Amino acid sequence: MKMTKDNVVSWKWIIAALPIILFSFSNRHFIRFMEKKHQITANVWDFALNPLNDPYLMVYYVFPLMVFLSSIYINRTFDYTKLIRLGSYKNWIVTKAKQLILLDLYFIGLFLGAIIITAINTPFSMAWSDIGRINESGNVILYTLQSHFSTPFVALSIQIGLFLITLITVQLIMCVLYAIDKKQSVLHGLNILLFVFGIAGFKIIPDSLALLKAPNYLLSFHGVKSFNSIAPSFIIMIMMLTITLIIVNNIDRNRSSMKQFFTANSPLIAYMLLCLLGICFNIKKYVNEDLPIWNLLIVTFTGTTNEIYSLLAFAYYVVVYIGFIYFVQLSLQRCLSEMSYFTIIRYRSMNRWFLSWFPKIIKSIIVLLFSLMAVTLLIAGIKGYTFDLKQNWIQIIYHFMMNGFLQLLFYVLFVIIVSIFTKDVLKSFISLLILTIFMLPGFRLNNLVPIGLNSMGYLLENTEIFFITFKLIAYIVIEAIVLIYLLNKKDYTF
Repeated sequence: MKMTKDNVVSWKWIIAALPIILFSFSNRHFIRFMEKKHQITANVWDFALNPLNDPYLMVYYVFPLMVFLSSIYINRTFDYTKLIRLGSYKNWIVTKAKQLILLDLYFIGLFLGAIIITAINTPFSMAWSDIGRINESGNVILYTLQSHFSTPFVALSIQIGLFLITLITVQLIMCVLYAIDKKQSVLHGLNILLFVFGIAGFKIIPDSLALLKAPNYLLSFHGVKSFNSIAPSFIIMIMMLTITLIIVNNIDRNRSSMKQFFTANSPLIAYMLLCLLGICFNIKKYVNEDLPIWNLLIVTFTGTTNEIYSLLAFAYYVVVYIGFIYFVQLSLQRCLSEMSYFTIIRYRSMNRWFLSWFPKIIKSIIVLLFSLMAVTLLIAGIKGYTFDLKQNWIQIIYHFMMNGFLQLLFYVLFVIIVSIFTKDVLKSFISLLILTIFMLPGFRLNNLVPIGLNSMGYLLENTEIFFITFKLIAYIVIEAIVLIYLLNKKDYTF
């Protein structure tokens, strides 16, 4: 650990804190000016949050400096002997990422220390000062933060968290690029690209393309000002980090294994492309109608209701949700085909076997719904749709996520029950396809059959979505009872 610290952290980097101290002193003069002008008193948070959220300091100096130091460290510490000892590029990237996180924490500590120096002899309080309540030119940072966060400590924590997750994501991407190409020029090119992108996001890219503005992912003040919420900034960066981690996990695959991977997963890739195509089609279709971004979830996943029917909406519902059940059916078919008495002996009972397999399906349902929502909002944001929180966005997300989860869970349990009962997985999927008839006009039977109840069109009819939740839960309970009975049958044969 000592050697790691010597490699990552250097006392010479304290010099990098000098510009921050000078900038913070300039900020101190502004705070003192505001005190005298309005006859109010500042506290230590005003001196801390202003520099931490200042676009000029963070976008033009701190972030480029951290990226530059990271690129120098990655190139300087690469060694084939260490790579051989670690055993794979994946392990090398993980090791470098841990060391770079140490660098990030060290520099943020220097940053906060430099700010505290300029806040000496300043009152301390856990509440916002009166300066944060003043809405005038030059005080937009503190006013915006005070308007969106309950306490300054929360604002500070969110700012550090957002900056860290963005920085870690960029550093991981740098490690991946260097592991692939092993050229320092690639890292320098990325440095220049990020710097230009930061400047463009600050000065050139219009507010209608808020998702492309780099300051929204470095500064909590900028994020809440653009999106009226800090959630989109975190969601997008978490998505980027997740994608990068998936790449890291597969970076050691050779070309032949990658070809085998794409060949084996071609149906899944086709399914994902169809989902993406449907999302893009609906976003482009309504781009000139000035819809809030949350309404894109409604128009994209409308489905069918008692009063609303469209062949395209019905077809897209079947592709997205019934298509997902197709892959569950494939997984179930593989498990049942490999099952034998030795499997039951291993798990001791059918119940234990089921509990070892079913949680994976639950996770895949959650990942599917989260991915569909995140991709829809991301593409809609890029197209210029606005994050309007005045509408009932919580109800929209609840119906999409909760009722969507329960509806898919009903489908999964239905397929499992029919498969176990008939000993034929194909029949279960065909049975589910037949049930989709009850989504068509004239066949709905007042929603007696729980098919398509997660259609977002119900929100347009002002249907009580909590009643839909209770109905789905009731059907799922009945399915669970039937499934428990089937799994505990004494005469079950394979």
